[in-house]
Amino acid sequence: MKLSTTLILSLVLAIPAPAATQRIAIVKTDDITAENAKWDRCFKIANDKGIKVSAGIITESFQKQGPDYVQWLRKWDATGMVEFWNHGWDHKRWTEDGKEKSEFRSSGYDHQIEHLQKAQAAYKNALGKDLTAFGSPFNAMDEDTAKALNKITELKLIFCVPGAAATKTLTGKILLPMHLRGEHDGTGKPNFEKFKEDYAKKDRPDLTFAAIQFHPLGFSEQGFQDYAAILDFLKSEGWTFMLPSEYEKTKTDPL
Repeated sequence: MKLSTTLILSLVLAIPAPAATQRIAIVKTDDITAENAKWDRCFKIANDKGIKVSAGIITESFQKQGPDYVQWLRKWDATGMVEFWNHGWDHKRWTEDGKEKSEFRSSGYDHQIEHLQKAQAAYKNALGKDLTAFGSPFNAMDEDTAKALNKITELKLIFCVPGAAATKTLTGKILLPMHLRGEHDGTGKPNFEKFKEDYAKKDRPDLTFAAIQFHPLGFSEQGFQDYAAILDFLKSEGWTFMLPSEYEKTKTDPL
């Protein structure tokens, strides 16, 4: 029996189209050490757009700041629009015997586990909860970092450079790779036009997640404008913005 063209067309149209793949972005902001008007502005710009922001704390700051600092962190935490994460204890790097070292690269397992534990304890003592995400200073990690992170079960999500070798020995963690670059003119210097050019090169169906790094303390007036424009652009491209803890709930396959 031959089917008419009209019937064939109606059958084809009746088949549901595949659902569009959700694209998820996490705004990763680095280097909180004190209350600062630039941080407030960074958070407010995003919040006014309905966008949530994750913010990395250098946790030695709890030894250097007073109660007002903790209250400021509590204020933003209570909004549900900002989530803090572990950005290490002191964010230091140095040269020893001619070799460059940093807090989480070439500094040794004992150094790294101590700093992770101190960072976790400082935040919990101040705000009464655990940090669940980690991002290393300078995005520098080594096998000792992975070994130390594997010992700290509270740290479930790890910001990283895509394909970083140190991530291959992590277990039970969710990676947050920075597939899209936020700052194209250097640290603290977003450039919207360059971001769009880079985005056009990377935009493809399998790009479904990206953490995007910014350093708000380095923003100039133009930097704030470019930051806002990048967020608006990604919204127009259909990206959904999440906090790390929200993204964790979408994942069933940690490493």
